[in-house]
Amino acid sequence: MPSGLLSKIGIDCMLSQEGDGLRGDGCVYELSSSHPVILNPDKLRPGDYVKLRLWFPDENVYSVIELAEVQWVKNEWIKIELLLVSPKDQARLRQFVVSGGTHLPTSAGIGGQIMIRA
Repeated sequence: MPSGLLSKIGIDCMLSQEGDGLRGDGCVYELSSSHPVILNPDKLRPGDYVKLRLWFPDENVYSVIELAEVQWVKNEWIKIELLLVSPKDQARLRQFVVSGGTHLPTSAGIGGQIMIRA
């Protein structure tokens, strides 16, 4: 991966089964310091790259999305496009969404989108 795509911002997100597609509550933080600093979501801009840790309800494990792009930020909501998702994590995300009775639209090479309230 080119060094320009390495994210210095991370988002931890607890997924939920509300609404269509992927949604969750999260926390934005800076990855470049030895002690993560929590950031306000308004520090993000469309086109910023972030790294995600997605936690599933009632589970102790999470999925790591190495590369995602901020689509927009409005108030406390962030829309993220998942760019680099392993096949294992894609399947896990799809199963999570389907188990909630909704669908996860995807196109070739893209893992989908997620709405995060931070």
